Amino acid sequence: MMLAVTLTVKRDAFTLQLNNSLPLQGVTALFGRSGCGKTTLLRAIAGLDRHADATVQCSATIWQQGSRFVPVHQRRIGMVFQESSLLPHLSVKQNLLYGFKRLAKHIAVQLKPEQVIRLLELAPLLEQAPGQLSGGQRQRVALGRALLSQPQLLLLDEPLASLDQQSRSEILPFLQRIANTTGIPILLVSHQLDDVVKLADHLVLMQHGRIHSQGPLQQQLLQPELAAIGAMSLLHAQSQGSNNHLLKLSIGQQQLQLPAPQHANTASYSPTSYRLRIQARDVALSLKPLSDSSVSNQLQVSISGFNIAPHPAETLVQLTLEGQPLQALLTKHSVERLGLQVGQQVYAQIKAVALD
Repeated sequence: MMLAVTLTVKRDAFTLQLNNSLPLQGVTALFGRSGCGKTTLLRAIAGLDRHADATVQCSATIWQQGSRFVPVHQRRIGMVFQESSLLPHLSVKQNLLYGFKRLAKHIAVQLKPEQVIRLLELAPLLEQAPGQLSGGQRQRVALGRALLSQPQLLLLDEPLASLDQQSRSEILPFLQRIANTTGIPILLVSHQLDDVVKLADHLVLMQHGRIHSQGPLQQQLLQPELAAIGAMSLLHAQSQGSNNHLLKLSIGQQQLQLPAPQHANTASYSPTSYRLRIQARDVALSLKPLSDSSVSNQLQVSISGFNIAPHPAETLVQLTLEGQPLQALLTKHSVERLGLQVGQQVYAQIKAVALD
């Protein structure tokens, strides 16, 4: 399933010009600096803005082409923006069910209210008014309302941008849970790379009104344009249980550990697989395992290449760990001192507290 978009929008000195297809599977993130056209593209996909000569096709269904224009309420799209836009005179329960009964008369219901309430842990909030909720709680209600619209596609436009750090940390697990359990494809707009790495499967990098590149998140993180923001890697790992508040994980045949998550509001949700975000600056390399080091995560990797780093004294070393890409930010002096070469087997030292 793909979302095909052909679009040209000119505003003063800015031009958004696209002729691309985006995957409709998992979470696809539109990422780039403010003003690159992310929200303009999202609004065109939603049908909130109509542009001449645009074409928007969702799988086999044409939403806009020529004189044909399907309005937003007929596109089966759920939307969540920076602000939750809840109706202030209605309770949380009434906001969730607003329009649901009328909708349920016309289409097959895949997500029922009790399922969404359980998924987002909204039961304690049902009788409260929006004004009594925290920012993170309001966004959870907005997500619930969007899910109860029975969407075939969920559009999230900077859903965490207006939240403080604690609220962001609280709501991220719920976004991950939606992505993992509902099967609804999600298109996420963000200019926060940390949020993208925690949520996305596919990354679309936008620059100056164009799609610069797109692909699986793991590979896109190797793009040199992202190194200036902060080079990082994403690893997929399997849970092997926990002990002494440490989560034990496996990547292929190798083991590592990190402090166990402490999300009290997601205690009932215990995933068997994890995605680990690792900053390149938190990865050190050694030619052999170190026995007298406090670093317990020492993983055998192979060097697959070298990339230019933002600072002239540094180098990004590209590594392969059990078939997955990993980056390490080293000084050029260290690379020369260790004699590092492509194809060489070395050991990546990763502090447990540096894993996220």
